[in-house]
Amino acid sequence: MKLHWANRISFKLARTAVIIAFTLGMVLSAAQVYLDYLEEGDNLDNRVLKALEVVDKSATRAVLILDSDLAQEVVLGLMEYDYITEAAILDDNRTVLAGRRREERQMDGGVRYARMLINDMVPFDYQLTLPVAMAERPGSLHVVVDRAVGLQPFFSRATTTFLSGFVRNFVLVVLLYYAFHQGLTKPLQTVVQNISQINPEHPGEQRISVPKAHQNDEIGQLASQVNLSLDAVQVLLDNLRSTNRALSASEEALRRRSWELEQEVDRTKQATRELIITKEQAEAANRAKSVFLANVSHELRTPLNAIIGFSSIMADQMFGPIGHNKYREYLHDIRSSSQHLSDVLGEVLDLAKIEAGQMKIEEEVVDMIKLCDESRALCNAQAAAKGFSISLDLPADLPKVKGDRLRIKQSILNLLSNAVKFTAQGAGDVALSAGVDANGNLTVTVIDHGIGISEEEQSLIFSPFVRSASALSRSHEGTGLGLSLVNAFMEMHQGWVTLESELGKGSVFTLHFPSDRVVTAKA
Repeated sequence: MKLHWANRISFKLARTAVIIAFTLGMVLSAAQVYLDYLEEGDNLDNRVLKALEVVDKSATRAVLILDSDLAQEVVLGLMEYDYITEAAILDDNRTVLAGRRREERQMDGGVRYARMLINDMVPFDYQLTLPVAMAERPGSLHVVVDRAVGLQPFFSRATTTFLSGFVRNFVLVVLLYYAFHQGLTKPLQTVVQNISQINPEHPGEQRISVPKAHQNDEIGQLASQVNLSLDAVQVLLDNLRSTNRALSASEEALRRRSWELEQEVDRTKQATRELIITKEQAEAANRAKSVFLANVSHELRTPLNAIIGFSSIMADQMFGPIGHNKYREYLHDIRSSSQHLSDVLGEVLDLAKIEAGQMKIEEEVVDMIKLCDESRALCNAQAAAKGFSISLDLPADLPKVKGDRLRIKQSILNLLSNAVKFTAQGAGDVALSAGVDANGNLTVTVIDHGIGISEEEQSLIFSPFVRSASALSRSHEGTGLGLSLVNAFMEMHQGWVTLESELGKGSVFTLHFPSDRVVTAKA
């Protein structure tokens, strides 16, 4: 690859260096010439004054004795100086005693060149000196100096200076170009030629070589870095070829996998459609179940109310005594069983209403102190029958809650009845407490020392019809709807239920009513 000589770095560097050197040389030469010009001008003025001083006495005598011949000789003597173009002797009345003007003469090349730059005729008026005894000046000498002629030697020297500087710069261009070409362009051309011969498919098989004189300078470092880059490119090419081969091998597997995924997507779509149908059928069945439970609850409650009423009348012997004690025991069992069945049907009906979205809360301001006291009173007899009591811990300033009084009371009763039910005789009292936490939420807590709930079952205990699988739990009657109703009632109040329990040591259930439902007393 050949470059035009004007595009070579050596020429560009030489050109830049010469421009800088030439400009600097010309500025310095011009300054030197200007100083020489000033000095030569002063010398010319001094020579003129010296010449005038030489003829001062002769001119003075010619004016005093009015000798025109002597005056003419003085003027001719002054005209011998080639740079004086005009000379005259004037008396004290400014009358010309003798004068001479140089005719227009043929100018040589030097004078012509000087006159192109300076066309300056400088007049000199020199007052003649008299003896001390004479008070007045007798006259003066008048000369006109042609500075172009007088400074001709200076212009010759200036021309020589500029010509020698130009020749010096030209020689400098040649020397610099040769030096830059040998020291920079030629080794770079070698590097470029070696790079141009590299096989792009196998760049690591060739080396960039440089002359020994440049192995430790920037060109040598450039060649070393290029060799390292070629090795790295070779490694990358080998890796790329390996990757391409692996990619080609995996494309077929990818196509096969894509086909399998398409088949899987089709199967998934079919399964999704089947799941949607199954979901719709399950929802329809759930709705039918809810309707069925609601209808059955209503239908069973009517005869149950009659059974409970008639059995209560017969047990209380309102219309006469019953003859046998066994009958009275049977009537008591019938009334308690009917009451239990009525409670179960009530829970089933509430659950059906909740699942059907028909359960609505009737909000009012609920006095939590009164409600907790009533709940404890309803469960106290059941606790006393087992040999323990229900303790109540309520602050006197417990705030009221905005909500459905019946559902809140039902939630607390469910927790208290479960606590009493699953606490064995002699295990300890059941505690009912309430308060306001740091976030302003009102909490109602029921603590028992019963059978407890295992950690695995705690996440399922609030689901409908779910009961603990422990043997102790199975020994107590129940449908598994109480806690699910508590959870549903709390969600309807934007609240929640928390549970802390340890198997065999008891449980702690806490109802949390959000702060926006807490009614604070106004000052």
